[in-house]
Amino acid sequence: MTTSEPDARQGRCYRCLRPERLCHCADLPTVPTRTRIVVLQHPHERTHPFGTARLVRLMMPNSEVHVPWSGFTGTLEQRLPLPADAAVLYPAPDAPLLDDLPRDRLPSTLVAIDGTWAHAKRLYRENGWLRDLPHVRLQPAQPSRYRIRREPRADYVSTLEAIVEALRVLEPEHTRLDELLAAFDRMIDRQIAHAAVVERFGRRKETRQRPSRALSPLLADPRLAVVYAESALPGGDPAAARRIVQWVAARRDADDVFEALVQPGEPAPVDHHLGHMGLALADLAGGESPATAAARFAAWLGAGAPVAAWTQTTLDWGDAMLPRGTATTALKTNYCNCVNRSAGLLEEALAAQGLQPVAVPVRGRANARLGNALAIARWLRDRQAERAARTTR
Repeated sequence: MTTSEPDARQGRCYRCLRPERLCHCADLPTVPTRTRIVVLQHPHERTHPFGTARLVRLMMPNSEVHVPWSGFTGTLEQRLPLPADAAVLYPAPDAPLLDDLPRDRLPSTLVAIDGTWAHAKRLYRENGWLRDLPHVRLQPAQPSRYRIRREPRADYVSTLEAIVEALRVLEPEHTRLDELLAAFDRMIDRQIAHAAVVERFGRRKETRQRPSRALSPLLADPRLAVVYAESALPGGDPAAARRIVQWVAARRDADDVFEALVQPGEPAPVDHHLGHMGLALADLAGGESPATAAARFAAWLGAGAPVAAWTQTTLDWGDAMLPRGTATTALKTNYCNCVNRSAGLLEEALAAQGLQPVAVPVRGRANARLGNALAIARWLRDRQAERAARTTR
């Protein structure tokens, strides 16, 4: 049991809800906007220490945050008074890109939904009045800067980042929007620095030193192929089952690459989803049927050859592409077993080991993703060989 001064953990700023020693209120700019910002927030996010809707409310005078409570009704419905030209910032399948709207159709009020993706979907579902308003969506120019809470997909960003991205379109003359993101970055930097030095209170368990856990024997097979899949939502519908649109693979121990663009069927994926993959509908129009792509991949792979992907999710998505009975392994699981800690993102694993992506001649985002996975697969091969050498001494 560790102890400290009696008041070391006392004191909280009730404006930003952070401990007083981590309060960032004095560091927050005040950035007026012409656009009214209305945030509908899931109640679970209200007191989250790193929620960005609170930053929106503290930094932007023309903003408001509304938190519905289920109470006796059991729903999170809360109707809000909004002007006729308000728009909901939500990735509905038929929502136009905000920057594609003509200037005379831009909203005066922007409604954002704050919460995890599951919370946001519930809020949207239980507030049916939102669907009566015009919808707009964004195509983020870069991945989220959030380094504390990880977004489930590369094209998802925090509430604050989404609002700033929207304001760049709504108020292109605004010169102070970067101040909002700078304050966001400072909050994250301060928290990461604090986490690195904070003294933990209460019971403390010493880290148990243990040898690295087992690696899959499939990694020793010289025929191993590393695969990566791109999948898309039919018509952009988040409730629909994903369909493979690109399937790529490379031999781990040879310069031999496979690529198939797969016809997605109807309804077709939306352009902005394909854009994130570095693909276009025109690419897929000349693609193969799923059955043809699977047959060609089976011939390329060869009988009995095992397959690896960075995540089990890729293997699950690509199940129809794999010959029946193909042995598979997830590189991320093997990596975690080897280093004895969580892996984080694939790019973080490469950086941690000082690896460079392997160059592979495939199209779109798959070029980098497959090259990264291939680098990890080769690193794991070498670690497994080192282990085998030690046991034979």
